[in-house]
Amino acid sequence: MQTTFLPRWPATAHDSYAPSVWVMEAVSGRRRLVALGSSAVGVTQMSWAGGIPALRALSARDLELMVDGVSNDMGGTVHGVSVQAGRIDQVVLPPAPEAVVVPRQLPAVVPDFCGRSAHVAALDALLAESEGNTGGAVVVALNGSAGVGKSTLAVWWAHRVQDRFPGGTLFVNLRGYGPSAPLAPQVVLTDFLTALGVAERRVPEGVEAQGALFRSLVTERRVLVVLDNAGSAEQVRPLLPGAAGSLALVTSRGALSELVVLEAVRRVAVDVFETADAVRLVEGVVGGPRTAAEPDAVGELAEVCALLPLAVRVAATRVASRPFLSVADVVEEIREEQRGLIGAGGSWRGLGAVRSVFDWSYARLDPVHARVFRLVGLHPVPEFGVHAVAALAALDSRSAIHVLEELAEQHLVEPVARRRYRMHDLLHDYAALRADLDETSGGREEAVTRLVGWYAGVAVAADRWLFPRAASVPMPVEARDVSALVADREQAVGWLRRERAVLSAVQRMAAERDLYPVVVALGVASRHLWSGPRAWWPEGVEAVSRGVDAAVASGDVPAEMLLRDLKGHSHRGAGEFEAAEAEYRVVQGVAERSGNHDWHRWALSGLGSLRRVQGRPEEADGFYRASCEIAVRVGDEVAEAMVRGNLSEVAVARGRFDEALDYARRAWEWRSRNGDVLTIAYGRHQLAVAWQGLGGHDTAVELWERVVDVYATHEDRKPQLASVLEAMAGSLTATGRPDAAADRLRRAAGILSDLGDPRAGHLVRRADDLSAG
Repeated sequence: MQTTFLPRWPATAHDSYAPSVWVMEAVSGRRRLVALGSSAVGVTQMSWAGGIPALRALSARDLELMVDGVSNDMGGTVHGVSVQAGRIDQVVLPPAPEAVVVPRQLPAVVPDFCGRSAHVAALDALLAESEGNTGGAVVVALNGSAGVGKSTLAVWWAHRVQDRFPGGTLFVNLRGYGPSAPLAPQVVLTDFLTALGVAERRVPEGVEAQGALFRSLVTERRVLVVLDNAGSAEQVRPLLPGAAGSLALVTSRGALSELVVLEAVRRVAVDVFETADAVRLVEGVVGGPRTAAEPDAVGELAEVCALLPLAVRVAATRVASRPFLSVADVVEEIREEQRGLIGAGGSWRGLGAVRSVFDWSYARLDPVHARVFRLVGLHPVPEFGVHAVAALAALDSRSAIHVLEELAEQHLVEPVARRRYRMHDLLHDYAALRADLDETSGGREEAVTRLVGWYAGVAVAADRWLFPRAASVPMPVEARDVSALVADREQAVGWLRRERAVLSAVQRMAAERDLYPVVVALGVASRHLWSGPRAWWPEGVEAVSRGVDAAVASGDVPAEMLLRDLKGHSHRGAGEFEAAEAEYRVVQGVAERSGNHDWHRWALSGLGSLRRVQGRPEEADGFYRASCEIAVRVGDEVAEAMVRGNLSEVAVARGRFDEALDYARRAWEWRSRNGDVLTIAYGRHQLAVAWQGLGGHDTAVELWERVVDVYATHEDRKPQLASVLEAMAGSLTATGRPDAAADRLRRAAGILSDLGDPRAGHLVRRADDLSAG
């Protein structure tokens, strides 16, 4: 029986492998095949963009070993015409069949939607056009000024027709207008792709590659894409589906003229309500008996609100909540506000009517509710959680919930999830204006300082769940309610990902105010981004870079060294090897001058990992050995175990399996005594890999079975679980247990299929071949 070693592309490049390491393992694997006298060659799909630089670095002999014995011979009986390739430049495996994910992302619809019959008819006609269109997706733009109800119309109509789009409904608020930065197309595409079933780690880098994959995925499925609050054509264009049958609905305050010209967009103008529609909205909110008693006053209420749906709804909600007030009383109060309003400038130019309604509603809030409302205007984005608001306003969480629920009753905020709220962009702007007018400068700065400190505190707590043994920084403040948000590792991952955009904005706010400890803490806590899609990595580079600047400005050398080390890792992961080396060398230089052993070890290990991904394992081994010597000399058992694990993996890549086993065993001595379950599981995995290389397949299988038991209970370890199951299949095959090997391959294929990994089909075929004998 021949034994075939099949090196596989690791689950994630930042899990300590990279394309060049795959190449070196392939070479060493081929060397083993040559030694065993086997003519089989293992082929796996890999990122050729990442692998080509490493291929160029290989010696001529290495390249000969990789292709030695590969032929293009045809076997068996051939019927009909055959075509053979004289040269093969790339192997592309077809994607595995996977369960279709059908996203339905629309937010809740308002319960009392009314009017807009002409707009609905226009949208229905365009829907019919999209169903019969063969030239490409139909794109519709709803244009109109702030507060006219574009988003409400878009969401209501999308709910009404989404069953006509079996491929799913995608929704995003692009934040094109407001205090926070507009969402970048790359960020939105990442979210769209994952919603469509693409595993995060398989989302490509760069907006062009992401857009191409997005359009490919929706080619065979009718999807409805709702792009709300778009700021520019550049923000929208990469997000449009290309295939016929799909429809994109865009809302924007701007005309998006360039998009209309280049993409043949159908434009539907949205203006203020007709008087009759505004009256119907008031009737729906207030109730028939009260409005029937004052029909003229209801019409006047609509008029003083300038027929703007948002203003009408806010005023009507206030009337509904005050049964002792007549509609006529409310109309007179709003008119008094309008008479007292002196030139609303800036973003309120031309919106005097809606400003007066907001002023009137705000003036009738009690002092506590009014204060919370205006402080929410200081939050960097118009969506927020209860605990963030509690930090802003220096309240306990129960009080914050009570206030936010009351504001929701007044239609000043909108609940979107448990203990999470959203504010209309126009109301968010108004809240910020009230904060400028009604809070002292010191009061505003104190509120922002509490907010950014709270976010940094929770982020550090979450970071410690993800990286319990890594160097960290102190919490800038003792954030309240941390245990309610990040009580375990899974919650920590969820919170960091949910608040990703907010944390970036918060760090910028802190940097503008020279709140250096907060900037540093958020820089360190950004390292979780490297376990996400590549589209997140530029955010990580920016966050770490801001952290370095803050550490330098504040003279915090320990924080600077930690952040430079992280910055080196970020550049290394992005393939920016020169920049990575520069950061590691800075840390090395400071360490050598100061005599700090930790910093010196970080630099040497970083350089070792860099050489490893550059395809220079001998140099990697030298740096790792030097790092290990420091750890042994200072008695740092944790660092020693980690570096010995790295040395074991480098030894595997070099085909030195006895050496790999020795390093793995010595790392295991500490892991088995002190590690958490994941650390222990990874130690067993390193031992198993070494034993497999030595031919100790039974021992390897036994170790991997225990690793599987652990990884199967951790949702974020699915890629690693699939890798272990695949590796185990190799040892089961080598020991004459093909049925068991096929079972492991099918389990691995199921996991990869769920993750959207196209290698799933390849594993199924391997399993079928084993079962067929």
